[in-house]
Amino acid sequence: MTAKPGATYGEIGGHTEGQQTVKIFNPTYLMKPREGTKFLKRDVEMTMAKILQEKLQSKEYDPVEQSQLTKELCTEIQSAVKQMGYERYKIVIQVNITEATGQGIRIASRCLWDPEQDNFAEAVFKNQHLWCCALCFGCFWE
Repeated sequence: MTAKPGATYGEIGGHTEGQQTVKIFNPTYLMKPREGTKFLKRDVEMTMAKILQEKLQSKEYDPVEQSQLTKELCTEIQSAVKQMGYERYKIVIQVNITEATGQGIRIASRCLWDPEQDNFAEAVFKNQHLWCCALCFGCFWE
């Protein structure tokens, strides 16, 4: 049985109670982002820096609290970047928070991507108690 666009589960599988709409997408054959929807590093970095500044400005490093804080920052940054309207981009966020005691840290990431379509953004926040690095990867989903 084939489904028509806008068909419901009831129309497809015989279910009648609590029908939900089945979304059927036709292939778009897009191999690159539409005009005006390309991942812009500068805009994402400004958004990330603003979020880090707001959330971490008065924070002190607490190893117990930091695990929850990193999750919250990842979620908030991802939501903000998605609201920027990057169609068909997979958004991946990575946040690292360490205590600012003068130590060094090296963060490396590797992935396979198209340098013409995909990009990343980075924002760093530092105060006297902690250091935070947030990375956002925008990978075009063909």
